[in-house]
Amino acid sequence: MKHSDFRFGFQALAGRTEFEVVSFKLEEAISQPFVLSLELVSYDSDVDFGQVLDKPALFTLYCAGRPLRHVHGLVSAFSQGETGFCRTRYHAVVEPQLARARLRSNWRIFQQKTVPQILELMFKRQGIARFELNSSADHQVREFCVQAGETDLDFIHRLAAEEGFVYRFAHCARHHTLIVTDRLLLLGLLSRGSLKPVDDEALWLDEDDLGPDKVLYHASSGGDQARTCLRRLRYCEQVRTAQQVQRDYTFTNPAYRQEHKAQASGITHQSLDYEFFDYPGRYKRDAVGKPFTETRLTALRHDALLAEVQGDDVRLQPGLSFTLVGHPREDLNVHWRVISLCHEGTQFTSLQEEAVGAEQGTRYVNDALLVQGMAEWRPAPLAKPRIDGPHMATVVGPPGEEIFCDQWGRVKVSFPWDRESSNNEFSSCWVRVSQGWAGGSWGSMAIPRIGQDVIVQYVNGDPDQPMITGRTYCGDQLPPYDLPEHKTRMTIKSQTHKGDGFNELRFEDELGRQEVFIHAERDQNNVVKHNETTLIGNDRSERVEHDEVVHIGGNRSVKVGASKSETVALGKVESIGLGKSLAVGGALSVMVGLEASEQVAQDKRVQVGGQLRVDANDDVSITSHHGHVHIDSRTSLTLSCGGAFIKLVDGRIEIGCPEPLLLHAIAQVKAPARYGEPPAPSQEEIEFRLVHADGTPIAGTAYVATLSDGTQRQGMVDQNGYTRLAGVTPGCSAQVRYEVGQGSLQLTTATEPDAALQALLAGCTSAGGQP
Repeated sequence: MKHSDFRFGFQALAGRTEFEVVSFKLEEAISQPFVLSLELVSYDSDVDFGQVLDKPALFTLYCAGRPLRHVHGLVSAFSQGETGFCRTRYHAVVEPQLARARLRSNWRIFQQKTVPQILELMFKRQGIARFELNSSADHQVREFCVQAGETDLDFIHRLAAEEGFVYRFAHCARHHTLIVTDRLLLLGLLSRGSLKPVDDEALWLDEDDLGPDKVLYHASSGGDQARTCLRRLRYCEQVRTAQQVQRDYTFTNPAYRQEHKAQASGITHQSLDYEFFDYPGRYKRDAVGKPFTETRLTALRHDALLAEVQGDDVRLQPGLSFTLVGHPREDLNVHWRVISLCHEGTQFTSLQEEAVGAEQGTRYVNDALLVQGMAEWRPAPLAKPRIDGPHMATVVGPPGEEIFCDQWGRVKVSFPWDRESSNNEFSSCWVRVSQGWAGGSWGSMAIPRIGQDVIVQYVNGDPDQPMITGRTYCGDQLPPYDLPEHKTRMTIKSQTHKGDGFNELRFEDELGRQEVFIHAERDQNNVVKHNETTLIGNDRSERVEHDEVVHIGGNRSVKVGASKSETVALGKVESIGLGKSLAVGGALSVMVGLEASEQVAQDKRVQVGGQLRVDANDDVSITSHHGHVHIDSRTSLTLSCGGAFIKLVDGRIEIGCPEPLLLHAIAQVKAPARYGEPPAPSQEEIEFRLVHADGTPIAGTAYVATLSDGTQRQGMVDQNGYTRLAGVTPGCSAQVRYEVGQGSLQLTTATEPDAALQALLAGCTSAGGQP
């Protein structure tokens, strides 16, 4: 097939202007938008740019009047040059619709989507209606994927490269189609991209036809050839990385290194020791780490085995494979795949008015880069954008909530640059929060609340791994105290969840006003597992509005340097398991407004260094249920009531009363012999003595004794106050009246004298200090 059989055509499909192609250069490669540069001429010197620029165009390469190759795209640049005798020169650049993606950049977030889903959304946003997305592998869902200010094209390229996707373009006269796949082999053979003319035999078959998927190599010296072929081939092997090792980190399993290795196969001419270690691997699960590592190694070895060829076979297209035939070195007559390609052609007949004496006909040549056809290939790795500085964000959550977090204390945020955010719980992924101290179920914890401004940093600068590292006040989130008025305060102040109130720990460092303030909106619980020491340099005041319970497991010691005052408005109950000792250095005063009751299970002893006095406005009762009552006085003991008295002093008993003394006895009452005055009375006699309150006898006083049998006895007591009533019926009682003080005394005889005496003592009272 001679070069003179080639012809190049160009159409601006939105207008009616006719152009002829002077020359063109088409650069295309796997996973790159093609660029077609054209030098054109037209008889129209006043082309409407609006009918050409950013409008569809079609370039066609003809052979013998039949189309061999179409290139469809959009005009990206159009310029007008000099005008000759009849025609005007123009220059046009045609690119695929995907190339427009480099004119757009954005900050946006994709959540819970796979890379194929993200790519599909990106293609639709570019207005690309014709694309094929073929995915053979299991691509994992990405929790959080950010386009961080990249152009849309760079973002598409990065995501595709990370997960092993490649693309090419298929053209026809009406449109071009973007074909994306994660397996290079699925792009197919050379015949897939060829246009089939109506008369196949006329174009493809001759006496030595090689077939649609074979390409002839023929090292000729130049000039027109009988058929298209490759004329030059340069094979190259380069030493490249032989194995890839990657690690990453996930906080859900921090001890697991997430290490994955991949080693290239089929390496024969270089060492296998060249290892490339990368961290982070930009994955969080093994299901992602393994293919990521393999894809990375494939990309690092993208130029390990290459063949550079030159020829004029128009059928060559990026991504399509063929079998080379005719090379003198047999091991090069194998399957190859085109990676990149540059076409150049000149159509001299389009310069008729300028071509007098110039070269005639058409020239076409292409230079291609080939790799092994049956091996996977990926373009060189692309750098992921790094975010060097912090970003601001606002904590968000569902309506009606104030705190929204997960089990790790992560929160959702909305970034100012996210134009698609709804400022709710779907605005971001869960974002980790830096805490002041983070241990295994211990440390500090303060969950950022909805509406708060936070400072976001990115782990390893990766936009897909945000982390909250700080918080800051803003226009609608003001500090807890007015500044700079309270600039000396440092505080930790919270806000009641879904209510009013707060808890606070505050420090005031103003000179002369230093203070530590603690406020508990409801409960405060303190736990001290060993010792607690509190030193108060001055006063202390404590107020409990309701109840207080103090439980002390061991001893308690309270030392008060001066006075202690305790006031109990109602009752007080004090329970002591063992003994209680109370030592008062001065006076002790106890005042009870109502009743006082004291119960002692066993013995009780009261020891008073001075006087002991008991005053009662009402009755006084002393009862011994099972023993006796013993009252002992070293000097004297006096019982007095109503002017009557009984006094025990110096071994004797004295009885005095203002009324008659009544003695009831069933026998004689005998005074002790030691009194030494009258003889001891018989059992039918009553003997008594009248004395003053101070114990001196009432001498020579007349008395009248009325016996219970109705008889009366009169007489006078002697100088010692003694007298005797003889001949008294046993059991008879007597009422004695005497003139001094007009007192009375009632006596009763007893069976035994001692019993009568006891009755006398029990029945005699004193009043007015007189007997």
